[in-house]
Amino acid sequence: MRILFLGFDIEGYGGIATYSRYQIEALKRLGHETEIVSIDKQDGAPLAPGLAHRKLPFESRLKAVRTLLREAFAARGRYDLVMLNHVYLAGLGWLVKKTSGTPFTVNVYNIDILAKLPTLREAAFQAADLVIADCQYTIDWMPKYRTKVPPTGLLYDPVEVAFFKPMEKRAARAELAKHYGWADLDDKFVMTTVAAMLLPPNKGQRQTMDAMAKLADKRLVYLIVGSGPDREALEAHAKERGLGDQVRFTGRAPQAHLPILYAASDLATLIARGGPGWGEAVPLGLIEAASCGTAFLCGNEDGSPEAILADDPCGFALPPLDIDAIASAIAKLAADPALCARMGQAGIRTVDKLFAFERYVEQQGRLLERFGARRAA
Repeated sequence: MRILFLGFDIEGYGGIATYSRYQIEALKRLGHETEIVSIDKQDGAPLAPGLAHRKLPFESRLKAVRTLLREAFAARGRYDLVMLNHVYLAGLGWLVKKTSGTPFTVNVYNIDILAKLPTLREAAFQAADLVIADCQYTIDWMPKYRTKVPPTGLLYDPVEVAFFKPMEKRAARAELAKHYGWADLDDKFVMTTVAAMLLPPNKGQRQTMDAMAKLADKRLVYLIVGSGPDREALEAHAKERGLGDQVRFTGRAPQAHLPILYAASDLATLIARGGPGWGEAVPLGLIEAASCGTAFLCGNEDGSPEAILADDPCGFALPPLDIDAIASAIAKLAADPALCARMGQAGIRTVDKLFAFERYVEQQGRLLERFGARRAA
């Protein structure tokens, strides 16, 4: 098929951008002819420069609407399918469909779609020929927020298992000593959170620190990886809890460091709250950690538990505000290296079964086959 893939910040940072890049690569591997257009809202150097065939500045909401109108009319009759990486772009797909009959798909994520939409955006969403959701939680909850939900398919975030792969823990910690100067990790129980420090905060760094303070175990070291407007407040929270050098901030780490950070850790945490406009799908940081053989803690109010198979658990899903439960899970794992190792191996198997990029390509192909069969019918 000839496909127009249009989305926000396709060359940039963040979960939606990463998901889009995987989706584009999957379409190419499936043999589709894809034109890529990025509407750029982010400042700074792109993470994947040169991927987009065309880049359009967002500038302002009004100018973005004008840009989308121009794109919609320019796309008439040129493509077999328009794919949009966010529900906020559904209006473009609706215009193309109205003017030329070209079908369109929309990617949805729970923090955006499990909320009230403006009337026109809601109408455009309902006109989609296929909705692609990144977790089952979103699919299950959409009918509670939408009067009509178009045909919907599941496409989990993928992991590049050739990049996020196990590494011997001592060797990984030696690498961290070279890069960050941490030469004291050999006898420590190391926890890591990799996440943007956005506002309002919802990645669980404070809960993890509160659990550490409750345990008062000097063996615990917590690595907080990422950047954003919440960093200063997180650093203050660590000081207020008296955690000193037990909590260490790296800032935004180079991509090449992430597998090393996960492999050097005994536990990854990302404990998000759920609810309207909140929560995670399946947190990419946790399944990347699992691919490296690291157990994890997540919240139980959103899509996070979908990363844990009941018959082969690779982590614990916990009430996100229950500090006692979080502290208990950390203490249990810190006291039982064999349990950590078993959960780590379970994580590798889970990623291979559900989240490896090859599974993502296969599922993207099935969704487009289902879409094509429905169109033919």
